[in-house]
Formats: sequence, C-alpha cells, structure tokens
Amino acid sequence: MIKLASLALCHAVLSFSNFQALAAVTNTSKAGLAWPNGNYVDIKQFLSTEKVSWYYTWGPWPIEADIEFVPMLWGSDQVSQFNSSIDGTVSKQHVTAVLGMNEPQQSTQSNLTPSQGAEIWTQYIQPLHGKGLRLGTPAPTSAPDGKTWIQEFMSLCANCTIDFVALHWYDVNATAFQEYIEDFYNTFHLPIWVTEWACQNFNNVDDQCSYEDIQQFLAQTQSFMDNASYVERYAWFGAMENLQGVNPDDALMTSSGKINELGVQYIGGNATVILSGISSVRLDPTCNLRTLQFTVIFTVVTSLLLYFA
Repeated sequence: MIKLASLALCHAVLSFSNFQALAAVTNTSKAGLAWPNGNYVDIKQFLSTEKVSWYYTWGPWPIEADIEFVPMLWGSDQVSQFNSSIDGTVSKQHVTAVLGMNEPQQSTQSNLTPSQGAEIWTQYIQPLHGKGLRLGTPAPTSAPDGKTWIQEFMSLCANCTIDFVALHWYDVNATAFQEYIEDFYNTFHLPIWVTEWACQNFNNVDDQCSYEDIQQFLAQTQSFMDNASYVERYAWFGAMENLQGVNPDDALMTSSGKINELGVQYIGGNATVILSGISSVRLDPTCNLRTLQFTVIFTVVTSLLLYFA
C-alpha cells in the first residue's frame, strides 16, 4: 500500500493486488443509489469503498443488498402495492426512513395536487411514524413550481410528521445547485435529501454537459453535500444502463451494467482512472494527464524499490 502526498497539484492512491486495500473515502456515508435495476445488475460493485450506505427503488420493493433500503410510495398508482407490502418490508429490511411521492407536480410523473398528496400521505405514510420511521416529503423537480408545491403540501398537511425534505435537481451549474439546496433548507428548516440530481440541461437539450463538465459538476456538488451538515443523504441519477432521456454521460455504469469511471468517482469521492495492472488511481479533479503519467511512473518505481528492498 503506497499513499502519495500532493505532487504538482495532483495526488494518487494506488492499490495493487498484492498490497493491503486502502479505504480512501471520506468519513461520511451520505451517498446512496437510485436503483431501478433489481438484482439483474450487481449492486455490490458500488459498495467496495463503504461510501454508499443506502438505496431506493422508486417503490416498496427491496433487492438483495447489504445496505439500507428506503422504500418509496411513488404515487397513487402504487398505493395498493405499497400498502400491502410495507409492514413486511419494514420488519424484514430494518427500514428507518420512507420517501414520499415522486415529482408530484409533473404530469408525466406522480401528477398530484398538494391536496391529493396530503391525502395520500395522511392515509398511507403518516401511520409509519408510529413504527419509528422517519418520513420524507414528496420529492419535487427543480422547476419553479416545485418549491411552491411543497409549501402548499405542508400547509395542508399541518398535522403530518415531516422529518426531512426530499428534492430533485437537474441543471448544469454547480453553484446554482448549492444555492438551491441552501434555499430549501433556509425555507423549511429541515434536513435535506437530494434523491435525484445530475448535470442535465432540460432547458436546451442540444446544449448538454460534456463528460469533463460532469466530472467537475459531480466533484463540486458531492463535496458540498458531504460537508453540509443539513444534507443527510443524496443519490445521483445515473446508476442504470439506460438513463431514459437524461444525458448518457451521467451514467455511473456501462450499458452492460458494469461500474464505470464516473461510478468509481461517485463511490470514492475523487475522479478515478482504471489502469492495467493497477486496481485504481484516485485523482484530484485538477490533475492533468501529464502529471498523472509522471505520478504513476514515480509511484510504480518507488513501490517496486520498497517491495524488493
């Protein structure tokens, strides 16, 4: 195990197969997986660093996984399945929290008025508070009517127990993302769960983030949330083979379900390059290729000298 300090603004951690693995992750485990893949894709490949601690499936159905499952009541169309299965899921999965409806102000999603949302919440989600679960709001999109929907929902659900605010955010500016999260916290004074976010331009679909933009965007926004005490959990939109209209470069896995470079960045907190003969090199996002090449050569030579000394 060799750990290099900063070298020309670039640091790397190399893990060789015959050396002890290095847990080069932050001391937080807020990261989760928005997981529509069932057991078809191996979720364990995202768990090696222990940064990912939870997942959800847009419904009440868990998969085979060794991390915490958070069930969701997606919308009115899912009420029957949710109501018939949630008690068993809570007892078998050791559930601690539940998510409310998905993008309720969107006609193509759960499509609920605040009044309808409050009615469903009161009947099916509020009773779970008595089982010791923490309850999250419906998660609106970052469209302007998302915040107002939550405000009206809360006014109509005044006797509801709301433990945290869930939300989604899609756009291309990391600073704007941070300001949006801060505004939600300052408005509702409740912990925040960002259950979907990505570098995606819905305002101009022909002007999407480049892959390099996405790497920088993920690095900045994830670091912000890891360090924001009021952000409890987050899940990037991209742990799937097909992103369903979102920029495919936001994917955390390949089209065949294997974790990719962005996926390794997400679970490690730093950009990661997979090299032949070396399991991983974690890089500061400011690192350039020439510095990387020098760093890798220097590290390999140094490690060999130490190994054979």
